[in-house]
Amino acid sequence: MAKQMAYNEETQKAVRRVWDEFKSETGTSQAKAAKALGINQSALSQYLRGEIPLNTDFLAKFAKLTKSDLDSLGITPATVGAMPLELRYTLSGRRLRDTSALVPSPTSFEGCFGIVVDYDDFALPRDSIMIVDETTTIKEYDSVILVSRDDRMINGTIRYTPDGWEVLEPHARGARRFVVRGDDTIYRLGGAFLPERHGRTFEQKPARG
Repeated sequence: MAKQMAYNEETQKAVRRVWDEFKSETGTSQAKAAKALGINQSALSQYLRGEIPLNTDFLAKFAKLTKSDLDSLGITPATVGAMPLELRYTLSGRRLRDTSALVPSPTSFEGCFGIVVDYDDFALPRDSIMIVDETTTIKEYDSVILVSRDDRMINGTIRYTPDGWEVLEPHARGARRFVVRGDDTIYRLGGAFLPERHGRTFEQKPARG
């Protein structure tokens, strides 16, 4: 899954301040807010008191609920400019562990959701997030995600043939063809977020004269 960051005491204070202001302005109870966040009231209370460490999944949902800017929650500079993105599927079809993530972006992800790459033998690294746009018109030769009726994710190029539409999933030895059926769902792939990785630094050697 996408990395869950730890947040400091300043963020905790900011979350409490935003909650107090939101509660005062809207009259929202903890029980109602907890339901909207997808957690129970006890968990929300523990988040607000600092008994459960804050994480990106909670902060993304909390910011959306309270209509707060992420930087108003005191999020560290590394995440300034990040926007909450709903996570809807894993590429393998396995159950998600988180339902949202903070992804660097100058604009909101309205009309978009993410698919988490949760295995290694794929073109993108494990823990990458494929960003899907639900609102964009799909055209022939677009890169798409086909969601089958059993929630299998197929990433490929869509094209039209005399027999109808199909998605070509690339492989080392050619491509696998999937006929688009009436109960399949097709989404246009809009981009991807790659996880930060730390390794050795490559040093370019001077070109020989």
